[in-house]
Amino acid sequence: MLSRGRTLGRLRVIDELARSNDGFSLSVGSKSTKLADVNVDPNKEARPDIVATVFHLPFGSELFDTVLFTDVLQYLPVNTEALALFELKRCSKRTGRLILSVPNAIAIFTLLDPDRWLLGNHPYTVERIRRILVGNGWRVELLTVSGGIWEAIGLLIYYFIGYPLSRIIGRQVPGPLKLGEMADTQYREASNTGYTIFIVCSRKEGSNLLNSEDMEKADC
Repeated sequence: MLSRGRTLGRLRVIDELARSNDGFSLSVGSKSTKLADVNVDPNKEARPDIVATVFHLPFGSELFDTVLFTDVLQYLPVNTEALALFELKRCSKRTGRLILSVPNAIAIFTLLDPDRWLLGNHPYTVERIRRILVGNGWRVELLTVSGGIWEAIGLLIYYFIGYPLSRIIGRQVPGPLKLGEMADTQYREASNTGYTIFIVCSRKEGSNLLNSEDMEKADC
């Protein structure tokens, strides 16, 4: 959440994870948020560095040390996660890291999420997103869940007030600072029922097929 020039809540967590992983970085689906050296988005109105989709990234193989793919996976067509994760892996160095976030499949948050009604996004359980990542050639190094009801309220305000206003005046409208601070407080405390799942992954070399050992780990 951007509140009067301050990066709070979910974006603060992502920014801290990105800063903890050094090197040349890429953000895919960055929208207007620029947290990497190279920021890619399919929407040219967001003014990314490069206009492209996650399925066809215009980069050579093994180029980036850190790849951010945050709050994008849930908008992809169903059952296309493998295609996206393969392309992200192709662009990552063998020692690279993937930083990913998705909404947690908690009933109250899904009910309050305008994206669910308007764009048909699909949240993930911790078990499902772990299984997808492990099954597509990634090793989960860190997984944490945080955020709460204030993030959900902030999104409602953004979609019904902030977004329409930004379209009228032609620039992004920051959210209320107090609301951003309250959401940020909830993102500082890990909770299994939190709003957002944050994951840091490394490349797992070899077969991308999910074997029995990985299945057991994914279901832990």
